[in-house]
Amino acid sequence: MKRISILFILSLVILSCKKDQPEVAWLKIDKWILNSNPNAEIPQGEMSHDLSQVFVNMDGKSLGVYQLPAKIPIIGDGTHDFVILPGVINNGISATKKRYPFVEPYKGSITLVKNDTVSFTPSTQYYSSVKFLIEDFESPSMQMDVATESTATLGRNNDPAFLKWGNKYGEIILSDSASNISIATTFGTVLPKLGAEVYLEFDYINTNSMLTNVVSVGNGDYYEDPYILINSQLKDKAVWKHVYLDLMEIVSYRQTTPINEASFKFVLDPGFNSSYFIIDNIKLVYP
Repeated sequence: MKRISILFILSLVILSCKKDQPEVAWLKIDKWILNSNPNAEIPQGEMSHDLSQVFVNMDGKSLGVYQLPAKIPIIGDGTHDFVILPGVINNGISATKKRYPFVEPYKGSITLVKNDTVSFTPSTQYYSSVKFLIEDFESPSMQMDVATESTATLGRNNDPAFLKWGNKYGEIILSDSASNISIATTFGTVLPKLGAEVYLEFDYINTNSMLTNVVSVGNGDYYEDPYILINSQLKDKAVWKHVYLDLMEIVSYRQTTPINEASFKFVLDPGFNSSYFIIDNIKLVYP
């Protein structure tokens, strides 16, 4: 009799819990669409991106940060005002999610349906005033300098197996244990300092690692600060990736050197006879 009473009480508790659970609507967001801004003050280059995060606000309240694709539970239904902000994996570190400062948020109304899923694909664009320094390997001359001690070369190719944007991409082939190359942009532009946002973004597909650096020059000084290591991919699983590197701290720290460039260093990875690093759409982005 005692066992029956306990089971009866447990059943009542479970039923009560189920009854008290709030009904939710689901907002499903698969990806961001990045459009070219028709009012851009300067060319913005290819609209390649990896806006993989969403910062979601509804009716002025934060609902959190989600990695795409995401299915977000929301208590309530009906039409609500949303602000959805694009985010990125900062510096290629999966645990570091950041609102990308150079693209616009989505602002608008979405109608939710209780106990149902509403699919929504937000779109965004770079702010019209954002500035770009771009090397996309399309022009006859490249805005890249190869260090004299390099034993490998930077070339351009258009192999259909790799080509994804435009007519050319940059290519580095490392063919023996002595292979190495150091290259740097030659934009020669003064980037903003004092805590201003500065990003380096680019697309790549690779079977060799690459060390990124920031070169700072001017007023008789020269600094080369090693930064983020881009890991290699397995040859049979290599795909195009897009990375966002946050340069604000380094650029602002080097206040005495007005010119900042992006630098890339390659050495054949141990255990390989040959490997490659293909890169495209190099952009220094700043306000």
